[in-house]
Amino acid sequence: MYTSSFIQNEIINTFGHLMQSQIVRNVRKSIFYSVLADETTDISQIEQFSLCVRYVEDHSNKIREDFLTFVPVYDVTGAGLANTVLETLSILGLDLKKMRGQGCDSAATMRGQFRGVQASIKEKLPLTLYTHCSSHSLNLCLSDTNNIPFIRNCMGVIKEVCRFFHMSAKRTEILKSMISDCCPEQKKRKLISLCETRWVERHDSVFLFKDILEPILLSLLKIEEESSDSAPKAHALSSSISQFQFLVNLFVLSRMLSTTHNLSEKLQKNT
Repeated sequence: MYTSSFIQNEIINTFGHLMQSQIVRNVRKSIFYSVLADETTDISQIEQFSLCVRYVEDHSNKIREDFLTFVPVYDVTGAGLANTVLETLSILGLDLKKMRGQGCDSAATMRGQFRGVQASIKEKLPLTLYTHCSSHSLNLCLSDTNNIPFIRNCMGVIKEVCRFFHMSAKRTEILKSMISDCCPEQKKRKLISLCETRWVERHDSVFLFKDILEPILLSLLKIEEESSDSAPKAHALSSSISQFQFLVNLFVLSRMLSTTHNLSEKLQKNT
């Protein structure tokens, strides 16, 4: 029947190995390739190293970026992570002499000039040029805008409004009804929470908030009139999003995120 978790996991692993083998074969056909690496902790508190490869596809001459594998790591020093990268690539059957590029974020362990992963790899393979992830650089620039009080306060109000509606099914239904009445062309009926880690991904959340600002305000006013428990919070939030300063900051923020979102897409296409 193939319904047991053991059999299903075995099928998934088999498909994973087949896809990985095909990617490795494609990379072998390419003259050179680059490696993208990032390290993070998964939900089970195990350090995982994710590896991706960039290469030129043989038959189409197009640049491809494919996920290769996750690797559990126990030595998180620059030298230890560098050895993990090189050993994993060798085990998979990739020729290290064809490696011409490496990319990672700006963490000290990754990009350190003397003891970082990129320095350790370059010591063994001098032709592997290090490139700081362009999307990560853009995200860091956006993150710095959080130091501006007006932008930080605007983000805080948006986050509180999203949390206020998401915590109650009744309040969510009121907002859906208001969106249907005021913005019938709007397909989305729920607010999108702000992404905690990637500022570029806040684009959709801020844009949706701006587009349905009127239904949000009307919903808060209705909750303030009908609900005694939520009335104080609804009143505080409606007052906050009605202020001229918040409205100006909201439109400035949406314009900034729109520009950077378009830039991020161009970076992904061109790099």
